[in-house]
Amino acid sequence: MKALISLATTLGLALTLLAGAAPPAAAADLLSQGKPATASSTENTSTPASAALDGNTGTRWSSTFSDPQWLRVDLGSTAAISQVVLRWETGYARAFQIQTSDNGTDWTSVYSTTTGTGGEQTLDVSGNGRYVRILGTQRGTAYGYSLWEFQVYGSGGGNPPGNGIPNPTTASLEATNGPLPTASYTVPRPSGYGSGTIT
Repeated sequence: MKALISLATTLGLALTLLAGAAPPAAAADLLSQGKPATASSTENTSTPASAALDGNTGTRWSSTFSDPQWLRVDLGSTAAISQVVLRWETGYARAFQIQTSDNGTDWTSVYSTTTGTGGEQTLDVSGNGRYVRILGTQRGTAYGYSLWEFQVYGSGGGNPPGNGIPNPTTASLEATNGPLPTASYTVPRPSGYGSGTIT
């Protein structure tokens, strides 16, 4: 009997140590902040689509007072989407979908509800796409849809074409030459200063 108790204790201790040694799950990255945004409409010039992606909870996007409306973010390249956080102002969506797309035209729904509550909503989703949008189909108030922040989390994504500045890597930060083209100009004798080179 003592041998069985001892064996059970040893196994329990071993399992506890193994569970404690397991590496933590990788945290999802905030992919949407500062990325290009478009919307079906805006209430006025002080509530643009970009305001819901600027990381500032004092600015917001709001739509005109009608259904349906949408807000879309371009992540720059295809990403695996795991979570969406919505921070609603007064004008929230009672019925809405979170959708993903590779081309910005054909959409796949990764979340849908007809009982939205407003406030702050954290939605666990699973999907892939370069574009992510919220499509509101029924407003919860007489106002338009209004979001302080629309945050998309996951892995992947990148800079949209034309941005020209790639995401930094350890190798690019430690390299003697950067990934962007450079040019130099030597200022011979600026007034009051010695000469210098601008790159």
